[in-house]
Amino acid sequence: MQLTEEIRTILEYSRDEAMRTGCHAIAPEHLLLGILRHRSSSAIDFLTRAGLDPDTVKTEVDARVFQEKEVPYGEQDSINFTRSALNVCSMAVMEAVREGGDIRAVHLLAALCDTPGDWCGEYLRSHGLDIRIIRAYTKKSSAEPSRSALPSAEELDRLIGAFYSEREIYS
Repeated sequence: MQLTEEIRTILEYSRDEAMRTGCHAIAPEHLLLGILRHRSSSAIDFLTRAGLDPDTVKTEVDARVFQEKEVPYGEQDSINFTRSALNVCSMAVMEAVREGGDIRAVHLLAALCDTPGDWCGEYLRSHGLDIRIIRAYTKKSSAEPSRSALPSAEELDRLIGAFYSEREIYS
């Protein structure tokens, strides 16, 4: 089990989106903006099949998080994850473990939908998305056979740690 190139790209985009919107930390909304920016991801496929227009969603999320001034590019190394964004990333790892495959964008979207008390999760649920629907979709659309063995505790710690380590994510 590993972070796919798709998820690594989305995490980089999330950092860029935080900077673009003038935030010094990656929040769940920036994770969603990162998903929306990666137009060929498994999550975009799911969103469009569910009847959501990615451009409309982006406009609504931007309206929620946009600040007057963007973060200068020279400050990119100071951008970190908020606790809630780290929780979403950890949940995405657990979704991938549950499915028995690598961590994909659709797992991140599922985790965003299942985050209680968060604007992003509330927004997605208000548009008819929830984790059970995404789980059914990933089960049905999975082209790879599920792996029967769960990752070791060390491997799981490494995967979750990858979300905490800028060096591993952004290198």
